[in-house]
Amino acid sequence: MGLFPIKELARMWKEKGKGRTLHFLTEGFERGDFKPEDFSIRDMAYHLIKDGREYVDGLDPRRKSHVTEDASWVDTSAFSSINRQIIFSAIQDSMSLETLIGDNLCTTMPSSLQEDELIPGITVSSDDQNPEVGEGQDYPLAGIAEEKIRIPRAQKHGLILGVTKEAIIADRTGFLLERARSIGNSLAIRREKAIIDVVIGGVNPYIRNDLARNTYANIAGTSYFDNLLTDALVDYTDIQAAAELFYAMSEPNIGEPLLHNPDTLICCPTLTWTANPILHDNTVTLGLTDTAPGIRSQGSNRIPWTLKVESNEWVTRRLIANTTLGGLTSGNRALANAHWFIGNPKQAFLWKEIWPMNVQEAPPNNPDEFDADIVAKFKVSYKGCAAVREPRYMIRSGGTT
Repeated sequence: MGLFPIKELARMWKEKGKGRTLHFLTEGFERGDFKPEDFSIRDMAYHLIKDGREYVDGLDPRRKSHVTEDASWVDTSAFSSINRQIIFSAIQDSMSLETLIGDNLCTTMPSSLQEDELIPGITVSSDDQNPEVGEGQDYPLAGIAEEKIRIPRAQKHGLILGVTKEAIIADRTGFLLERARSIGNSLAIRREKAIIDVVIGGVNPYIRNDLARNTYANIAGTSYFDNLLTDALVDYTDIQAAAELFYAMSEPNIGEPLLHNPDTLICCPTLTWTANPILHDNTVTLGLTDTAPGIRSQGSNRIPWTLKVESNEWVTRRLIANTTLGGLTSGNRALANAHWFIGNPKQAFLWKEIWPMNVQEAPPNNPDEFDADIVAKFKVSYKGCAAVREPRYMIRSGGTT
């Protein structure tokens, strides 16, 4: 569509104000009406800063400054705000890669507590059996058991992007956006790996009522439930084996069935070639097919759940990287590829979010403007951590049998 007319943006800023202008840009980027590449950083300096051409020429020691005022100028805050919005859009795009699955595997929990915190829960005690209330008798008071899940300390990650004199003089908008996207990509991958490490059980932050355990375990007497298999994913019977573990699980305080239907299967990309036919083939052949006389029957898919498959290469790499942690034995690609996970990850895992990815600008006249010819600096950061809310909603199989 060509470069966006910055004069029109300056006019909008004057007539409708900062909020309406930035809202227009945000919606336009979200709808795809324009892209960050449609904006020229030099044109923005020309038209949004008073004496913008003199400002840009003044950045270049080789050129003699001259005043060429443009009636469309606004102020330096407009240049900074719009630049920040464009950079934010480029970074946000890079953090929304289709190959990232972390947000599909956890529920975001906004929080203001940056250190460890407890999520309280009140549940009816196991000895409350709701006896019959006789005529004229008082209703019994329900005892309550206090349940606390410990959520780890949030971690802050971020990077700084500098806009140099050279970038404005040479109008290196593309180079600037490329660097912005590389920052967004780097932070997105860091966050993705942090989530996957918890989902696969390489990192085990689960502490309930001051008792810690691995996310996936079947140690009698200390685990209270078994959510670990060794079955290789071959056909529906392996899903059935996982189902039996789910059926056997009980709500931790009252001992009643957990009652949930899994909705997600997580695996490495190689195993999706097996998982998708198992889950989605409409016609399934059962029985003996290679011996005389041969008994064979056909029917619909026996799996009673609708399961979506979540997979990417980071699952493989994190399984390999975390081998020996949390009971993982996945030290090479073949072992990692055999692993699979089934359950309700959004019920099992949390992303504790102190603040989401955001972009902040350094104040004007910062020391780097003189020391390093960096005329603007943008800090990109997020703060949060992945956590286990309830491991009973997930089962892991090492795929070894």
